[in-house]
Amino acid sequence: MKKQLFLALSLTTLLVTVNCSSNNDDDNNTQQTNPSTTQYFHPPTWIQGTWGVTNGTTSNKLYKFTTDDFILLVTGVSEQSMTGTIKSSPNGGSVDETVNSNAQYNFTVKYNITTTTQSFEFRKVSATHIQWKDNSNGTWFDLVKM
Repeated sequence: MKKQLFLALSLTTLLVTVNCSSNNDDDNNTQQTNPSTTQYFHPPTWIQGTWGVTNGTTSNKLYKFTTDDFILLVTGVSEQSMTGTIKSSPNGGSVDETVNSNAQYNFTVKYNITTTTQSFEFRKVSATHIQWKDNSNGTWFDLVKM
């Protein structure tokens, strides 16, 4: 199960990688930019915090939800803000959310310059336990609040 989870997270991280263009101040080049005030994510309060897996001796933080962002935690060393990824993507992107404030939080990230989409599904089990669905194989994984 650890190998599957690691593989799923590696694939997720790979899919999140988006090519960025350099900033060009040439007035003849018009690019669509997203306002810095755009809020893409609206996680319900029950999911806000840091979530991961633990086997009793080691812990691995995987995801962090704030009031306005979804962050991928890569081996506990670096954080990848999905809002930042969308804003740095050429032509931006959008997020379609489905929120059942009591038990379910699903969203799909779409990047405007490509056909790339990423879908995430989470469901609440308790105040300290949620499940994440690996959409590549339909398996639900248990995550605990860290």
